[in-house]
Amino acid sequence: MSGVGVVGRYVSRSWSSRGGAGHHGSPRHHPPPPQRPSSPWKIPAFFRRKFEIAQRGGGRVASTAPGESEGGVAVTEEAFKDPPLTLKDPLKDPMRESTSTDPIKDFEATPSPYDEPEVCAQNDDCDSIHRRLIKSSPIRQIRDVTFREPRYLDLFDPSVSVVRDPKLDQPQPASKSRARSIFSRFLSAIASTKVIIGCSIILVVLVVVIVTLASTSHGPFFSPDPRIQHPHVTTVTTCGLVQGIVQDGAYVFRGLPYAVPPVGKLRFRPAQLQTSLNDCWTGTYVANVTQPCWSYDSQGAVVEGSEDCLLIDVFTPQLGYDTPLPVIVYIGGASLGSDTLRPWLLSKAASVVRSKGVVILAPQVRRGLLGFFPHPKLAASTYPHTAGNQGVSDLLTALNWVQHNVEHFGGDPEQVTLLGHQAGAAMAWPLVSSPQGHRLIQSAWLTGAVPLHPEIPWREADPELVESLNCSTIMCLESIPARTAMDAPPLEWRRPHGHPWLLADGVIVPFFPSMPQVPLMIGSTEQAAANNLLSWQERLGTSHQQLVDAVVDGLRLNELNYGQPVWSGSPQYSGINWPSSLGNQDTWSKEPGHNKGRWPQPPRNNERGSELNSFVTGSSEAETALEWYSDLKDDSWLLLTTLVSDATVTCPTLSTATRLSRTLSRAHPTGTEDVPVYAYVSRHARVSRAGAVADGLSDIESILGVFQPRDEKDVQYARTIQDLFFFFVNYGSPDWHSATPAHLGVYTINGVTNVERSRLQCEHWANASQFFRRF
Repeated sequence: MSGVGVVGRYVSRSWSSRGGAGHHGSPRHHPPPPQRPSSPWKIPAFFRRKFEIAQRGGGRVASTAPGESEGGVAVTEEAFKDPPLTLKDPLKDPMRESTSTDPIKDFEATPSPYDEPEVCAQNDDCDSIHRRLIKSSPIRQIRDVTFREPRYLDLFDPSVSVVRDPKLDQPQPASKSRARSIFSRFLSAIASTKVIIGCSIILVVLVVVIVTLASTSHGPFFSPDPRIQHPHVTTVTTCGLVQGIVQDGAYVFRGLPYAVPPVGKLRFRPAQLQTSLNDCWTGTYVANVTQPCWSYDSQGAVVEGSEDCLLIDVFTPQLGYDTPLPVIVYIGGASLGSDTLRPWLLSKAASVVRSKGVVILAPQVRRGLLGFFPHPKLAASTYPHTAGNQGVSDLLTALNWVQHNVEHFGGDPEQVTLLGHQAGAAMAWPLVSSPQGHRLIQSAWLTGAVPLHPEIPWREADPELVESLNCSTIMCLESIPARTAMDAPPLEWRRPHGHPWLLADGVIVPFFPSMPQVPLMIGSTEQAAANNLLSWQERLGTSHQQLVDAVVDGLRLNELNYGQPVWSGSPQYSGINWPSSLGNQDTWSKEPGHNKGRWPQPPRNNERGSELNSFVTGSSEAETALEWYSDLKDDSWLLLTTLVSDATVTCPTLSTATRLSRTLSRAHPTGTEDVPVYAYVSRHARVSRAGAVADGLSDIESILGVFQPRDEKDVQYARTIQDLFFFFVNYGSPDWHSATPAHLGVYTINGVTNVERSRLQCEHWANASQFFRRF
């Protein structure tokens, strides 16, 4: 028998004593087996069967050295013993292909490769015959009978030389589980460039889709918000559920009660918050209609309304609590007795809050006699004893309501800006510095009115107003019809800019002026008084005398409807210094000759009128004022409106802002004051019923989104003032880097924003002795 190569896990070195080249010198063929010598006897079939069993592993088979037997194979003694009958798995036994469960039949059916015919003993070419028999055998596992695979028993046979397969000595990779193999293949796939690019594209698409859907979270893709049942929306307040409507992509709640109705015993009383269940409602309050308050029109006629009018309108783009938005509280009115433009100015508020990301609240307050009635009987029945300014108490109560409820409308109660226009600015000004008001707001924007502190206390109110109602008892005051009460004041009181309604009551409006405690922007338009001079627009013509008469008449406007300015150039107030700390009146420097702790008394109304008559009754002083505006002599209407506006609104406003800012700067010499004061003047002239002038409504209309542009300049102006205002709302400053305080410059707005050192015309008015009371 010849040697074999690597078989299974071992290599057999010698199975016979012969070696050398293969058959006919070819290395691809096994060498011919040695010729068996003729044997006088043959192995019986019984013993051949035993040998076959040993060949399959049941006995011990050993290879002999050359020459030890005739056939090169020696049968040991153990081969004749019957092996134990064991059933092996046919899949593990290389000698069997049958799947039968009967081993005896398998043994009988399997022919032995050693059952050679008789002719093999006399034929010299026995090996070739044996190969042909093997090829025709059904057992395909035995390919060549001249050699066989070594078994584990051969390792203990000293006659067989067996070596270990060199591949077994190489380090084998650690076995991996199926899951680990799958994971390895997945990581290999991800590492490829194409897969990375594909995953990146998918990730970008997913991010875009998520952001788009999140920006429209109220759409049907997300789970529906139970508060929104289009076109209705519901939220909660401290008094219960309220229902509004969806309008222009925002949520609008009109007519929400913010105080107890001021009727019956609460008429002429300060507003009261809803503090008990009896003050609230059951179920859901439908807030889609606002009942206006009683008021007067521009001619002094009574405009019917409702006494139960302490309502607030809310415009918000969201109802969530995660990202609260800045809050704007708007209060306006042409006068303290009229607010007829309120519906128009708030008509686009829903679009503004959606585009600017803010929450706007507009409270209604009592006007006219129902809102500012200083009757002594009312003061005697309250403590502390005070009367008047019921409308200002409404605004203060509305600010308290905002602090408690604005978070339910998506607003931030710690970022509230008070926006006051004209009469609203007059009411808001005392709250900016009062201890009660400044804690409820974080900044203030006042426009269209001179920030003058009321100088007349409630005890010295005009007797004509007090006695007009002809009521001497509390019961009469509480039961008299509302229309009768509104008709009681004289006509000159009911007209705009007639007489001052605002008084110093000592509780809501303090007797003494104070420094503002929040960042403040004070501004005006260049022709703010144009709407009040419309009666002169067609009468001016080309007559110079008519222009002088119009100037004299215009300068009478606003002279009696506000009190003493915060700072006065009068010698009577020259010895008064501003307090270094809020509320500490003992640190104030008093004028000599006055009792300690007592503020110097201002002149009476008749004294103030006599001082003014020295100018307004003479045409020579009017001629002098006209010379200050000689550059506008070609347009008499523009000259008149600019001159009167500077004298009554613009210059007093800028002067007050400058003095406030300078005082704050002296109190903080390092320039790190927390409550800076800024000033602006709007110069953009638009075409309106008042002509091509910067009328007193152009700035507030732009802020509230109702400005109607006619050309690109109008569009640019509206955008510029809106950007300035909403930047101030968000950051408490009109500029991002270097905001300019009022004592260093004035913001001028006309398509773009610039800063000017001062206004030249205002210097003329400040030096005019006839108008010292306003400066």
